[in-house]
Amino acid sequence: METNELANVLIEAERAGGLALTELFDLADSPELREVLRKVAHDEGYWARELAAAVKRGGGVPTSATGDFAVKVRAVPDLTGKLTLLNRGQQWVVRQIEKHLPDIANPAVRGLLQAMAAAHRANIALVDQTIATAPRRT
Repeated sequence: METNELANVLIEAERAGGLALTELFDLADSPELREVLRKVAHDEGYWARELAAAVKRGGGVPTSATGDFAVKVRAVPDLTGKLTLLNRGQQWVVRQIEKHLPDIANPAVRGLLQAMAAAHRANIALVDQTIATAPRRT
């Protein structure tokens, strides 16, 4: 997969994750959960913008599309299930980065993707901890 193509796939995923998080925020049952969701949503927007800038620097056109992940999260009936699916989406992003990173020649883009994967791993751990320590949700 070419660098700009990968970046555009990830942009669509980040936008979809951000949309899902916005919808989850309305379902949050505690101030602590809202803060976790706010932090993760902020990161999704940040990475979408950074990827779009990288595509432009590489001479490409960033996608304006949003993936369908929010629809999938919306279909899950309970909040814990939605949070679990959110983390599976975050893990998918990390796997895509790890899969394609060896093919990325541009050191700036490699660094961006490595930082993005690290941030996603941290958010996965944060959401996992939130799920594990919260009272049973519906």
